[in-house]
Amino acid sequence: MSKVAEMGLYNYLVSKNIPGVKEKSAFDTLRKGTSLYGAPQRFTDIYEIISGAVKLGRLSPKGKECVYEIVTPGEFFGNLAFLPDAPFNEFSKTLTATEIRSYDLNFLKHLMTHDPEVAELFYGKIVERWNKTESLLFYIRSYEPRKRIEMLQEAMHKKIMTAVNKEVYLDKIISLQDMADLTATTRQLVADTLHSEL
Repeated sequence: MSKVAEMGLYNYLVSKNIPGVKEKSAFDTLRKGTSLYGAPQRFTDIYEIISGAVKLGRLSPKGKECVYEIVTPGEFFGNLAFLPDAPFNEFSKTLTATEIRSYDLNFLKHLMTHDPEVAELFYGKIVERWNKTESLLFYIRSYEPRKRIEMLQEAMHKKIMTAVNKEVYLDKIISLQDMADLTATTRQLVADTLHSEL
């Protein structure tokens, strides 16, 4: 395990006396349902989840939320702006009381190109999220709807700690509609499937 992965990004940067780290980062505790950014906001800070969970998604043309990912402690999110002309229409909203650390985008991108350990951490985190997305797409294409719902519930049945020191299971805090979005099914089918398992 690399030093930055072992210590955490912020502690690593402080230990290396990186100039500007305290000015270019912030720590916040957010209530459940807080929006960090939303479409059409083009540029964002980069957020690290310390505790809690955040849902990411897009708005439909009619303004309806469609969730495509749940991020949890240790994950980073926001617009890294690696694709300069690509549209960024994401929204983010906390699912629980959540502690986050935000980093200025340009500061973080500078670190990624000048500190190999920071670069290794971020490339690993990007690949993890990419793999998570590919797995979700594979499940949607390979399994019938009820099986997708069961698999998602099993994957989400993990404990996280919220910002108010409460342990919760992810599958208990996401809505039926969020589960439907993540499995390309309907809220009704999710409710029926989960009810029949009881």
